[in-house]
Amino acid sequence: MIPYPREIQSLGGKMSLPKRFEVICPDEMSCLAAYIQRFNEAYQRLVDAFPASVSSDVRKIKLNLMPRIAASHKDMHMIMIDEGAVTLSAKSENGFRYGLTTLKQLCKIAVNAGRDHLETARIIDYPVYDYRGLHLDVSRHFFGVEVVKNYLDYMDEFKLNHLHWHLSDDQGWRIESTKFPLLHEVGAYRYEADGKLYGGYYSHEEIKQILEYAEGLGIEVIPEIDLPGHTVAMLAAYPSLACFPREFEVETHWGVFDDILCVGKPKTVSFLEELLDELCELFPGRYFHIGGDEAPKTRWQDCPNCKAMLKEHVLPDFEALQGWFTNEIVKILRAKGKEVLAWDEVLDSPVDSSIIAMAWRGDAKDSAKLALKNGNRYILSPNSITYLDWSAGEGEPGRKEISTLENVYGIDPQSYEGAHLCLGIQANLWTEYIPDETRLFRMLHPRAMALAERAWNPRSDYEGFLSRLKALGELR
Repeated sequence: MIPYPREIQSLGGKMSLPKRFEVICPDEMSCLAAYIQRFNEAYQRLVDAFPASVSSDVRKIKLNLMPRIAASHKDMHMIMIDEGAVTLSAKSENGFRYGLTTLKQLCKIAVNAGRDHLETARIIDYPVYDYRGLHLDVSRHFFGVEVVKNYLDYMDEFKLNHLHWHLSDDQGWRIESTKFPLLHEVGAYRYEADGKLYGGYYSHEEIKQILEYAEGLGIEVIPEIDLPGHTVAMLAAYPSLACFPREFEVETHWGVFDDILCVGKPKTVSFLEELLDELCELFPGRYFHIGGDEAPKTRWQDCPNCKAMLKEHVLPDFEALQGWFTNEIVKILRAKGKEVLAWDEVLDSPVDSSIIAMAWRGDAKDSAKLALKNGNRYILSPNSITYLDWSAGEGEPGRKEISTLENVYGIDPQSYEGAHLCLGIQANLWTEYIPDETRLFRMLHPRAMALAERAWNPRSDYEGFLSRLKALGELR
């Protein structure tokens, strides 16, 4: 099973695999009806593929709500498999989801091994981190609603529970805006080298559809709007937000660009306040990611507005000006009830300690130290370990940098300074060189499974992980 459960006790018996399971759900958990249907459909596919592996019986899975029983974690659950039935006890919706996922994997392992039964057992399980994330960049290459849903399905299979959705960058803005329609009418499209128009955006209805789908899987979607850098697509739509307005075009190349938002103009912050008001209504979740990475100060240094803002707030340098800007955006979002995430560069200047830093540079050791110094909680996503657009090895697709399956599995949050401030782990998938769904999932799999296990179970067992990958039929 991946992630591997906390505790498994064999009871020495066997339960024959049935032709189908009947899941008995308490009225209080009726919200799980669609998820139970997913479980039943997945089991039916398994039965249809290997009909000789199952009996003609029907077995019950009883969902047992245990709100009054003390548990070490809100999503703690217990699975009891005996000869005649399965009892799944949990305190939360996600506890039941995770338990059903474990059962689905157990059935798959049994069938792959040619067995017609499950071994009777007691399994107690819960995650070490509440934040177990996967990132998807849809700006460099755009992926439609069904691909995003498939991505969410993959996350559900391995108990990942936060989708970090990178929705804006220099190469494209991906959200319909009723307040600032040029963002999607202009900023969502670019002309490729062959002259073809490329791009796309998600309508409000499509976003709501994806959010509803994710909610049904127990996954929280975190939108990211990159500020103040990586904003050429925004400037193409509204060039007056630049220090030196001109006719911008949405970028067709990858990299870091000098043209970023002018934070010296008061209208920039007022524009963003109005935009964020619309986006917070569209994305009702508790988290909002504001980017903050790779923001060159080249234009600011020559901009009279930025220099005046620097002087007005008695700031020592332009790095501190970004810190001031970041804090202004945080104030806006906190007033709307949001918790703010940002890339770890924001820690290079004094910022609000409520910001959750996404520690990504290098091995993220220095970023963790900065977070500890300022009292910021952080999420580990070090690019030298968890960037899945990096090649998985020699001869594999991806960027020239390499992060192997073993490298990803080797991440150890407890080895970082300020480990008590670490909320979890995230793998990032940037799509500069990932133009289609096939490549997307090839880069994702199976390294995201290694990340999922390390975010769930604190014990490291790489050889056991490989054997379980093979048992599930997931090792190429």
